[in-house]
Amino acid sequence: MASALIENAFEAFNAGNINPTVFVFPPRKINSRGPLIWNHQLLEFAGYEQEDGSILGDPASVTLTKAIMELGWKPPNPRSRWDLLPLVVMADGDVPVIAELPTSLSKLVSIRHPRYEREFEKLDLKWVAFPALARLGFDIGGVQYTAAPFIGWFMDAEIGVRDLADSFRYDALPDVVKALGLLADKAEEGIDDLDDLAEFEQQSMLARAQTELTYAVCWSFLQAKVSMTDTLTASMKWCRYDDEFKAKTGFRLPADPYWLAPPQGSIIPLWHRGGAPNYQPKPMISKHVQDPLKAWEREKQDWFVAAKPMPVIANLSPNRSHLGSRSKSYSKPIPAWDTAGTQKAAPRHIQELLQGEIPASPKQLESAQISVSIYFCSAGTLAEKIAKKLHDRLKDFRDSLEISLCLTTQPVDALEMSDLSAGRILLFVVSSTGNGEVPANGRKFIQMCDSGVLSSDTVKKTGFNYAIYGNGDSRYAATYNGAALKVEETLKKAGGLPIACGLFQGDTAISANALKALNPWWQILQPSIRDLKGASPKLRRANSEVGAGQISVNEAIHLATESKKRFQTCASLLDKQFRESKVLITNPPVQQGHKGSYLIALDVDEHTYEDMGCVQILPLNAPSMVREALRILGVNGSASLPLDLPGVVNPTYSKFLRELVDLEAPFPNSDNLKRIMSVSGTTSYDKKIGQISSLELLRRLHADGVLPTKSAISNSICFALPLLHPRTYSTASSLAYARRCAKLNEKSSKNQLDLLVKPLPKGRFSETFLSSASSALRYRMLPSSGASLLDMAPSTPLIMIATGAGFAPVRCLLQRRIAASRNASADTERSISLFLGFKPADIPLHSAILNEAAAAGILESLAIVGSNEGKVRIYDRLLEDSTRERVRETLMVKKGWMFMCTNPEAAKAIRKVFDEDILGQGGIDGLGTRWVEDVF
Repeated sequence: MASALIENAFEAFNAGNINPTVFVFPPRKINSRGPLIWNHQLLEFAGYEQEDGSILGDPASVTLTKAIMELGWKPPNPRSRWDLLPLVVMADGDVPVIAELPTSLSKLVSIRHPRYEREFEKLDLKWVAFPALARLGFDIGGVQYTAAPFIGWFMDAEIGVRDLADSFRYDALPDVVKALGLLADKAEEGIDDLDDLAEFEQQSMLARAQTELTYAVCWSFLQAKVSMTDTLTASMKWCRYDDEFKAKTGFRLPADPYWLAPPQGSIIPLWHRGGAPNYQPKPMISKHVQDPLKAWEREKQDWFVAAKPMPVIANLSPNRSHLGSRSKSYSKPIPAWDTAGTQKAAPRHIQELLQGEIPASPKQLESAQISVSIYFCSAGTLAEKIAKKLHDRLKDFRDSLEISLCLTTQPVDALEMSDLSAGRILLFVVSSTGNGEVPANGRKFIQMCDSGVLSSDTVKKTGFNYAIYGNGDSRYAATYNGAALKVEETLKKAGGLPIACGLFQGDTAISANALKALNPWWQILQPSIRDLKGASPKLRRANSEVGAGQISVNEAIHLATESKKRFQTCASLLDKQFRESKVLITNPPVQQGHKGSYLIALDVDEHTYEDMGCVQILPLNAPSMVREALRILGVNGSASLPLDLPGVVNPTYSKFLRELVDLEAPFPNSDNLKRIMSVSGTTSYDKKIGQISSLELLRRLHADGVLPTKSAISNSICFALPLLHPRTYSTASSLAYARRCAKLNEKSSKNQLDLLVKPLPKGRFSETFLSSASSALRYRMLPSSGASLLDMAPSTPLIMIATGAGFAPVRCLLQRRIAASRNASADTERSISLFLGFKPADIPLHSAILNEAAAAGILESLAIVGSNEGKVRIYDRLLEDSTRERVRETLMVKKGWMFMCTNPEAAKAIRKVFDEDILGQGGIDGLGTRWVEDVF
């Protein structure tokens, strides 16, 4: 029971990206108490009663702490106020079991304040990373479930207003008052204690301290990348949901709203709603009627044994520890080219384009007003807040451009087919819910479009314009802006025409303040609406260099908004999360036409990494290519490129061309290319332009005399260049294994990270980069689903299926187990069964680690299927009678785990084999968290 609870709690915690989860243990039987959990919460601080009557730790836990100590638990020495109690559970009819919590679940969040760093550091306040109410049960049709703990995320006030601030808990507010220096002005009056003040002055200072403490709590959790909500957001979400529920059913929800409304009065809208309706529906989650401590007092006289000891369950890996790491920006010095005397005069038609008047087109002369409407789509309140912020900004914009602006923002479901008409601009702010699904207030519109309401004639008659702000979080990579992408797909089907590049993917992983992150989108959106409206009958180009430079930025927004809007995200990630590295060796050496994978070793210096994780690679452009691009563009590498985005330092041309754009890739936007080509007067490359690299295009523009030229053209071309995208791979090495090998061979103390890379035709990293003389790159570590395997006991049976480069996480785990076996005194259990699909060229690459794993005694069985003319796949081996029965017994009887890492097509076939032929009733779903997959 304890093992299952901790195992699933780790998955629910999800390295800080918490998935709210209820764990349901079997119901109580007639005339029995049912399973019980002693702890009020899974993570609960101990409370020690001192000899002087004071309490060290949490006063709310004094009774529980005494009871657990009576069972035999020994507190840490020395004791502290932040000692976590072990987990104590009682299965039905059984004695209590004590289980120490693994370190990855018991890590605490240190409460710090950005404006009072030293003061809060001295306070040494902490709290657990997530709430997990453990003394809960629920009743369904008379069946009572006595153990149903719930894991969610904290609301800031739970900690800042209650847990740390309550006078009968940690009572931290008087200390916060002193730390903030609020009593300093009273020193002249001889008052240095809060209790000496009048009550109204005490209240003022305590309120200020409470506000700053709650702010510090929320800020600290954001810095630790652990899910948390604030009081105002939670209250507003509840009010909306309660209103929607009443509109649908005629009555309000039977829940206690005061859980969401701490004593902050009129600030919190929920405070004014009063108590909950006086009824209790079933099923209902509630506190358990039985006190587990009293239940044990009644039962222990029938037992003559002590509590069952339980060892510390294997420490779970802190998957997100690397995400907080920072490294300095990497900008390898590149000599600036002396362009004096080499600057060519632009062709005459280009000079005319950069100065004088340009007649407006008939479309620009239209004076009819354009209608702008704003819609939001979110399960919470953030998208609506952003939409309202956008509406406020457009009010001023409306007056200057005479556009017709909607009176208020609306949910996406308010859209009707008649709204999708020409002459309208529809702006959307979209958040995702669940696993990237469209929130409830947008599904009606999606279903209306998907159900065939849009006939081909309807689509032809539309032609409305749209732009979308996706409020996403890239830490959830698989579902990042999933709802926004679905909305964009639907709008395209409906005949919509994108402006400002259609979808702007905001990222709260980089900027927690989504309202502030709206600024880059606004800079793109504003000129796009202006261009549609055509407010001025004539456009002018300034004669001065300053004017031309300013116009070049606007031109960049118009021509290359996709690159510019994403630069902020890329620059932030590059500077804060990506580290420098280089390729040490490639095995086998890169060669044309190689049919297998490459084993790549990266030098990560003294940095560490988590086993079974993922790594993102940015293959930087070679210095020689950067120097050539600088020469062609006629710019100084040390000069700054005028992107002028808020919160982003303008990069040098060298840094931009080296680290942020992909000179090997074609220009991404054909419209941009047509504009550039029309400016240059060159059209001979139209058919091939999307097939040649951007550097090759620059060479041709240079050959035609277009480049180098005025900075306006050079900057516009820079903004239109394709961005350098990271490539993601699974780690193929274990740090413990690599260090052990380095120690045995007396090699450098620098760490090495291995990757398995499948070569792809014209692959940016797998072919182009690895074949070049350049070895410098950037990398960052990310968590992976396979990391959950690290928490298994080595004796737990494990089936692993992998094909091709999917062998990487398998190789990592084998190395980890081998390193552990070398340090173990007892014999290693043969617990891993491997089913591998390789190309013949891969077998020599992996034979050494497989032989070593077999020699270490950790492999129970090994099956390899190579490429063959009969198209026999690795999953076909699973259908052999003896293999099928053995696999079924491993998973169903021995409660083993299953892991696969393969491509989507093979993964689909493997799932089908297990669902239909091996597992039977319940299928994969019946395995729950014991089924782990990593599909690439």
